[in-house]
Amino acid sequence: MIIIKNKIFKVIIVIIILIYISAYYTANSGYYEYHLQEKTFLTNQKIKEFEQDIKNNENIDVKDYLAYEEVDYTNKFTNLVYKINSGANKITRNVIKKIFKKIGSLVQE
Repeated sequence: MIIIKNKIFKVIIVIIILIYISAYYTANSGYYEYHLQEKTFLTNQKIKEFEQDIKNNENIDVKDYLAYEEVDYTNKFTNLVYKINSGANKITRNVIKKIFKKIGSLVQE
């Protein structure tokens, strides 16, 4: 019975670690850099439009060139992964604090 509980515990730990690694990879997969690249491309397009409007002597309004719409790409899966990642970070932080506290108490004795 103890062996079965030990195997189940190991499987659960491995699953938690895999979920944490996948959540970490998803969070740092380069979406932010891609978003910045897209933003730069749109900015370059707006600069060209601005220059063309100046050449054509059209009325220039700053709001026409600074249009920014924020799109929310979150869904149930990304929210779940974020919650799991946050929980894993808190648990990891607490475990590390307890480990160092125990090590500190051993060193002081």
